[in-house]
This record gives sequence, C-alpha cells and structure tokens, in this order.
Amino acid sequence: MIVAHGGGEPEKHGRMLLVAGAVLGVLALSAVRVGQLSIVEHYELSALARRQHRERVRIVAPRGGIVDRNGEVLAQTVGAPSIFASPKRYPIPAEIRPALGQAIGISLRVINRRLDSKAGFVWLKRHATQAQAETVMRLRLPGVESIDEGRRFYPQGMIGAHVVGVAGADLRGLEGIELEYDAWMRGQETVYEVERDGRGRAVFTAGMRGDADPSEDATVPADAPARTQLAAGASLELTIDAGLQAMVERELANGVREAQADAGTAIMLDPTSGAILALANVPSYNPNQPGVGDPAARRNRAVTDRFEPGSTFKAILTAAALEEHVITPDDRFFCENGRYQIGRWTIHDHAPYGLLSVPEVIQYSSNIGASKIGQKLGRELFAKYVTRFGFGRPTSIDLPAEASGVVRPAESWAAIDLATHSFGQGISVTPIQLASAYGALAAGGELHQPYLVARAIDPHGRVLFERDGTRNETATRQVVGPQTARTVTAMLERVVEMPGGTGEKARIDGFEVAGKTGTAQKAAVNGHGYSKERLASFVGFAPAERPTLLTLVMIDNPRTSPYGGTVAAPVFAAITSRALDRLGIEPNRLESAGASPAADGVRPAVRQISSSGSELPSFIGMSLRAAVDAARRDGITIEARGSGRVVAQSPAAGSARASSGGVVLTLEPPT
Repeated sequence: MIVAHGGGEPEKHGRMLLVAGAVLGVLALSAVRVGQLSIVEHYELSALARRQHRERVRIVAPRGGIVDRNGEVLAQTVGAPSIFASPKRYPIPAEIRPALGQAIGISLRVINRRLDSKAGFVWLKRHATQAQAETVMRLRLPGVESIDEGRRFYPQGMIGAHVVGVAGADLRGLEGIELEYDAWMRGQETVYEVERDGRGRAVFTAGMRGDADPSEDATVPADAPARTQLAAGASLELTIDAGLQAMVERELANGVREAQADAGTAIMLDPTSGAILALANVPSYNPNQPGVGDPAARRNRAVTDRFEPGSTFKAILTAAALEEHVITPDDRFFCENGRYQIGRWTIHDHAPYGLLSVPEVIQYSSNIGASKIGQKLGRELFAKYVTRFGFGRPTSIDLPAEASGVVRPAESWAAIDLATHSFGQGISVTPIQLASAYGALAAGGELHQPYLVARAIDPHGRVLFERDGTRNETATRQVVGPQTARTVTAMLERVVEMPGGTGEKARIDGFEVAGKTGTAQKAAVNGHGYSKERLASFVGFAPAERPTLLTLVMIDNPRTSPYGGTVAAPVFAAITSRALDRLGIEPNRLESAGASPAADGVRPAVRQISSSGSELPSFIGMSLRAAVDAARRDGITIEARGSGRVVAQSPAAGSARASSGGVVLTLEPPT
C-alpha cells in the first residue's frame, strides 16, 4: 500500500505565504503611517510641539512722557522686572509657595490662585523691584523667570494727580490726560516668543516683533490729527506749571482744613487763551500708588461734579441784561427790605436792603435785586445767555468724564424759577464751566475753550500738533461785547475793593481784583429739596484792568462758616497773590504827590488836599483801591463807575466838601 505525502507541502507553503503577506501588510501600513506622520501631519505635530514648549509674551513698548509748560517731567516710563511662571508644565510645590510669595510681596492666597490655574503662562508680579527679582531667581524654581518691561512713574508724586491721571500695569491710560490721550502716547505692542529648554528656563529664541492691534486703540481726541499721522509713544507738553500746581494744591488743602470742610477744588487759567495753569482737588491721591486710600479721592471734581453756583451766577445775569440793553448801570431796584414775595414763595436777602443800583446789587449780592433784573430780562433771553456762556453742556476740556451740568429748557421755567435762577439756584454747573464763563468776562467777552495739552511730539522730535490759544484752535466765541464785559468787571471790582463788598477778603496788596462770592445750598441726598450743607465759592481775576490770571476756589461743606466771602475768598487771595509773584507781574506803584511817573509808564496816584481840609481832594490817576482808601481816610463817600484808574470826578477837586453829598469817580483802563 502506497501512502502519498505530496499534499502536505502545498498547505505549509500557503501558511507561510499568508504570514508573509500579513507582515508585508503591517509593514505597508506602517510605511503609510510613517509617511502620514512625516508628511501629512508634520506641521500639525510641529505646531503642537511648539505650543507645548513656547509661549507668546506681549510687552508694551515705552509710553510717551508728559511734561509741564517748563519741561518738568510729570509722567515717564521706566524699566522694571516682571516675574512670570508656567504652572501647567512646571508646577510649583506647595511647600515652596510661601517663600515665593514672600519674595515678591504677594499673599499666599493670590500665589495659589495664579499657580493653580494650570495655565501655560501667568504673571506672578508685574513691575517688581530689582531686589524682588533677584530673590526669586535665587530660588531656582523651574519655569519661573523675569523679563524687563516698562512701568509708569510719576516723579512729582501727588502734584497734578487729577490732571495727569494714571496708567495701568499694561501701560494703558486709566484716568486724566493718560486716558484722554491714550492713543497718542501708547507705544506699539511687542510680542516675545518664549521657548522652554529641558530645565524649564525661558529662552527668547524667536526674537520679537510688533503685533499691535489698531482696533484696540482708545478714542483719539476730536481735535487730533488722523491716527496714521501719529507716531507711537508721542510725548505731551501740558499748559500747567508744576510750581503753580504745587502751590495751588497746598493753599487749597490749607483752606479746606481751616474751614473744616469735606473737600475743595481750585482752577487757575489764562482767561485770554483758556490755557489751564493749575487744577487741583482735595482730597487727592498718589498716582504711583493709585490703589492706596479712598477711591473717591481719585475723582476729578473740577470736571465731574455738578453744583448750584449761587450768587456767582449774578454776574452772568447782569452781563446778559446789559448786553440786551434792558438795564443800565444807573438803574435802581427796590429790594423790599429783605423779603420779596413771588406767589407762595418768599425770597430773602441777607440784609434789609432798600433801593440799590445795579452795581450795588452785585456788590452786596442781593438776591431780590437779581430776581428783579431777571424779571426785566425775561426767561427766553436769560436762557439764551446761559447757553451762550457755556452752561448746560461740556466745555470740551481735554479730560475724561466731564459732566454737562443741568439747565432746564426755558419754556419749563415758572416765575419762581426765573427768579431763583437769577441768583444761581435751580441750575447746576461744573467748576470748569464757571471758571470758563468768568474767563469770558475777563477777556472782553470772548469765551475760550479750556485746554491742558499744548503740544504733542513724536519720538523723533516732530511736532504732531500745537495749540497757541488762537480763535480757531480753542473754539473762541464772542458771548457779550467788550463794553459789557468791562462794565461787569467794574461791578465785580466793587465786590472786592469797595467797603461792604462781600469779597473784601479776596483783596491783594498792589493789585485790583474783580470777582464774586457764592454761597449755595447743596441738594439733599434723596433728590428732594436742600440739605443743611453749603458750598462756598469765590471766582475772580487780576489785575482787573488787564486780567492775567483767573482763579476759582470752591470749598465743599465748610463747618466754620458757610459763606464764600469768608472761607473761599482768602484762599483765592493766597493763591492768586503767589501766582502773580511767581509770574513776575508787578503790582501797581502808588506814589506820593509830586513824584515822577514810574518807569513802566503806570501813572502814579496823586492826592491833593488843601491845608484847610474843606475842599475835595483830587482822585485823578488813582486806582479804585487807592481812591477807596483815600476816601475812607477822609470820610468821603464815593461812587465808582468803570474799571482801571480814575480819569474824571464829580464834583471836581477843590469843590467845597460841605456842599458835596459824595463824589462820583469815572475809571478807565490804562492805554
């Protein structure tokens, strides 16, 4: 029997072929996968690897500086180390964290929150000190590094804080000029590619590149050139004088403290241009430590706070009535002996005045006299001039968050509203609005837009824009005629210079001052009626005949006295007298009779009195101040008309004193 074995060999061979095919298939699939990995997914895997080992750190380029009108640095960018970590790849053990927090002055709670975030990149401390950075580096913690970036520094400390404002850790403006001109000063953002080595150390292998997003720019001021013309990091030159600013802040703080008040505001400007020379608020803050203290101290009351102007508004009313020729300076009003009934309302004066001329209404600050002037003017005309003087809308000063004040439409004014608005009640204004309006009276009826930035300069020294106070650049407009402005100025001089004026404490030796006191009730917190608190104010300018400085002082809730003439006027005098001296403005030279005229052309005061004393002296050539003082010494009653120096008197010098009921003096500004 023959057994055949040939059939077994083909079966074995087939199994070998199947195994070989499977191996080849696996190899083929592997080859395909290798190809896919090396070709198809190469870029995705590379990107993943880069994301695992690299971070993009955004650093803002140096921000432009801010200087005052004399070049004193108010804000600058300085280098500072900032410390960061990579908690996702390099966790920091819990036992080490207290030492890390202590090294950089951060609480353990904050350190834990940042390091537990599992983020690829976190800032641990922006703008640390060099000592803090060195201490952290000595800890040799994987993934913890430092990099130099800019921080904002304010060399003057608190001086000008509400003007300059503050920029945050990312060098973006948050308040003041820093915010208003953020788009001008902010430099281009720079992005660093940070790669980690095997030990977790940061290596800046990719260099840096600009990566600014124009859509993130803050709003450019309305009068700024197009953004394409702006160089990154422009520097600003302000109109304020750091020396004056420091003095104003000091005197205002003294006034607030002596009055036992809650707060205060002072503004000093050049009425001929609108340039702000100083702007101060109490309380204040240090922009180098903006988070320290009461957040309310950072509020710029000069532009954000609204208040009823009180009697300071009487000058606006009188200017409107004179301009419309509904009154003359010689008109007289019966002031009802201190009580005046309008419907069911009673208006009071602080003294029982009888017949007062228009200048006396201003001098003695009669509410009843002002009400009757308002009645002659009418609500429509009064409302027109209220708007023309800039009330009820922002002045457009280059500071953020400016309030507009509140002026209701004239058609809604009842008879009592017209009366109370005439002496500044029922209307709300801001300090900068009131200062600007009085600036128009000082500047011959021209209202100038107040401003703080005089020039912007790019990093290459090119002037991007410049303001010099001309009509077109500061939106100047004529609100009343020059003659009206001069007439009201003469009345405002009486407030300070004449006996019985409410602003006698605003007098400055050697200078004629024009100004007005204000004492306003503060609205109740619930919005209904008035509280017992008062806001005392004084606003004025000097020298009255050729105004150089206008100063407004407001004292909020004084407890020693509620009156502007008592608590605000002395602060005005202290501020303005020191400012005039700093600016080198010479006082009037009052010389004895027979002396030669001063070298600067100012006419000397001449006083001629007969030996018997029975004849009227000559007041010709005297300032109002000198004439008042001379008349007071000799027991002579005078009435002054105009401002400047005496050019005529009636009765004439040499007339018998016995037959004279008083002397009328006519004053005109020096030519």
